[in-house]
Amino acid sequence: MSSGSKCLAHREGTAGSHFLCLGKREICLIVREDQRYPIVMMDPGAGSPHSFFPLTHSAQVGILPEVASLSRDDLEDLLACDDKLTEFVEGLPQVAALKNQCEQLSAQNEALAKANLERSSDYERARDATIQKVEELTSLRSSFEDMTIKQQKASEKLAPSSIQESLLIFAAQSEEDSEKIAEDFLHSHIDVDAFLDSYLEKRIETHLRKFKGERLGAQLRELHKAGF
Repeated sequence: MSSGSKCLAHREGTAGSHFLCLGKREICLIVREDQRYPIVMMDPGAGSPHSFFPLTHSAQVGILPEVASLSRDDLEDLLACDDKLTEFVEGLPQVAALKNQCEQLSAQNEALAKANLERSSDYERARDATIQKVEELTSLRSSFEDMTIKQQKASEKLAPSSIQESLLIFAAQSEEDSEKIAEDFLHSHIDVDAFLDSYLEKRIETHLRKFKGERLGAQLRELHKAGF
């Protein structure tokens, strides 16, 4: 049995039980009221006496019209036999309407279930695509963070203050190299021509780097004074 059928059976069973209890209660009320206020009238069509209540009295009791129209004997028969009472209750228009409503709800539930099953493949494709996009996004984010770090390092190296510092460091290195060349010449490790070529090249390199570094430093100080 499908879930919709189970739900329908449960609702119909609940509805039947509800109206069965309601029918018993109202029949008991009628029988009790008939015993307290008996007004016997002859029904020409049926040929048997019926209990009759004034309209105001029936309205106060709040009974179903189908129950109020029964004779006392019929009411007592229903109370004495659960099968007859069940058959009577199931024939009530209220129960039929409720069963019809349950059937409609069950059909709607089944239609929704089928629609959900048909959309499950679309959902799985969308889920897989979303997972793939998340993985791509994670990879792109990692690459972006790496590139950001590299860009920051490059920016620091290309900053005017970093360039000026590098020029002074390289100038000091060139000066050390020229002094080493001079020591090699004094210890006769190189001849005069090699000494002159190497030494002059390093000294020129040293002075150029010092000049550029000091000039850049002066320009940076002027910019700092100007508020830049």
